[in-house]
Amino acid sequence: MKVSNEILRATLPNGLTVLFQPMKHAASMGVGVFLKQGSLAETNKEHGYFHFLEHMLFKDTETRTSKEIAEEIERVGGILNGSTSREYTQYYVVAIKDKAELAFDILSDMLYRPLLRAEDLKTEKQVIIEEMRSYEDAPDDFVYDYYFRNIFGKSPYGRDIIGTKSSVNGVTKKSIRDFYEKHYFPKNMVVSVSGNFSWNQVLDLTNKYFSFGNPKGKDVTITTIPEPKKNYTKHLERRKIEQFNIMLGAKGHKRDYKTVTTTQLLSTILGGGMASRLFQNIREKEGLCYSIYSFPSYYKTTGLFSISCATSKEKANKCISLVLKELDTIAKQGFTKKELEDAISNQMGGMAIGYELPENRMNNIGLQEIYYGTYFSLEERMRAIRSVSLDELNALARDSFQIDKFHLSCVGDMTESQFAKIPTHL
Repeated sequence: MKVSNEILRATLPNGLTVLFQPMKHAASMGVGVFLKQGSLAETNKEHGYFHFLEHMLFKDTETRTSKEIAEEIERVGGILNGSTSREYTQYYVVAIKDKAELAFDILSDMLYRPLLRAEDLKTEKQVIIEEMRSYEDAPDDFVYDYYFRNIFGKSPYGRDIIGTKSSVNGVTKKSIRDFYEKHYFPKNMVVSVSGNFSWNQVLDLTNKYFSFGNPKGKDVTITTIPEPKKNYTKHLERRKIEQFNIMLGAKGHKRDYKTVTTTQLLSTILGGGMASRLFQNIREKEGLCYSIYSFPSYYKTTGLFSISCATSKEKANKCISLVLKELDTIAKQGFTKKELEDAISNQMGGMAIGYELPENRMNNIGLQEIYYGTYFSLEERMRAIRSVSLDELNALARDSFQIDKFHLSCVGDMTESQFAKIPTHL
């Protein structure tokens, strides 16, 4: 079934969705499996289970050891990886196009036939706790999770995707098997493919390796978390380290196609690169930090607009004050026509470059299926970027930055009295 000039889509009898975007002349290919759920679908007792299970699916299966899985992919120069987010989980293979069948075979084996053995469970608990420690020891990583916890509070949006040491240590063979059977079934999966194949080849491989499961299976229950209240508060994690790590949070927006397009342009101008306002005014003019950038985060019912940088504790007050001053100027005066034109050119150029990679196309169509249930071609996406007016951009900036107070989460060597003097108001 063709759903656009570029995308083909089918549903197997077992309920699994198949997506394909042809890419003539590509020497590599991307095959991804998206689970339509992520950490937001966990109960309190299951905190960290999606991430834990992601690790476990790279262990032994009914037909391969974990070493054999790694060897078979790496022998052909391929990449096998996975990731867990708040709203979806992904597993993918990128390899030379001649190894497409191997990619389907490996992913099917991992997702449909994991052993989930007790001995692997024990090993992976240690691995994940070491992963936690690596985040905790890296302030630039830690501050990101710390920020989410603080701004979203007790909402599931604020929970660490990785879980806690207690929740990870509490995983049992039965609890992880029950969790797997609860979420990993064909109707809850999307197979996304891009490369130099025919549609019939993709269908044949998908039917061969992913057509298992009860056609009547259970229905997908998508967890929708009500929009959480954001806490525009100040938080300090005191550590004796050289730099003061800063996360500043402004009003964000949920994932809507038009809003996402406009917000990406806003972020490009504000903190999207070396030519951005923040980089030029905070780093180049003032020399207050090595890097500074902004980034939006989009979810189904909420979103964030964030600014991140690190500086010395002596310069932190001035750095944050100048960032707030920049946001105030934007809220009151808006951006210029030239800035919008340059941002449009930047986004279109980046999109065109990314479009050359099958891995990016595979990822893009999979996420469009999960979030929009429809498909926007490269031309449609570029047309949407070009259609953003200066009035629309400035209206979004006012809505985002003309707020009474910003959220601030920091990690560094500063006393509470020093931290109290740092402003969060425009």
